[in-house]
Amino acid sequence: MKWWTDKLLAKRIVAGDRDACETFIRRHYAPIYRLLVRLCRDADLAEDLTQETFAAAWGNVATYAGASSLATWLHRIAYRKFLDWRRARRSLAIADRDLDEVASSGAGPVEAAVLDEESCLLRRAIDRLPPAERDVLVLHYLQGLSYREMACVLDEPCGTVKWRTSLALNNLRDQLKGQLDEPSTLAERHGGRRAIHRETIAAAPSSAGL
Repeated sequence: MKWWTDKLLAKRIVAGDRDACETFIRRHYAPIYRLLVRLCRDADLAEDLTQETFAAAWGNVATYAGASSLATWLHRIAYRKFLDWRRARRSLAIADRDLDEVASSGAGPVEAAVLDEESCLLRRAIDRLPPAERDVLVLHYLQGLSYREMACVLDEPCGTVKWRTSLALNNLRDQLKGQLDEPSTLAERHGGRRAIHRETIAAAPSSAGL
């Protein structure tokens, strides 16, 4: 498999290089699909929004200037697609679906049960947060984006993003008081920055339609 820098990969895609297009999908489809599943909590809708994200990316890749990574650039497109959907729906009434395989780490049955209970409690608490607060926790702890990358995705100053994340954690902490560990530690343990989930491109829906 060839290895291209983001700028070169974008140029090769514009030039119609099939290998570059396949590399682009292989690198970025699963993380974008995972982001949208976590934001909209509906696998079918997430697949549709992922397809829309990549369609928009194909249409605009010629404008990619390399100011941010392709991953951040795609996260920004995907997040805007999600916001468009949320504004159109006006409310989120999609049933929560736990798509994470908690026991994939090889934990024993007792530990897996504890982790599964923690995961459910954490997800419910996050879902009760205002949408803007939930979004920053998903981006930072579940997607593993840095504050600088989040600032690019959200189109906000880095300081504002840090403040919003801190506020969201404080609110989450209040909801989980006496139930679980420190929220940021839990978020990391259940798929965050220290150990991104072991999902691979094979776990994502087929990208053949892109």
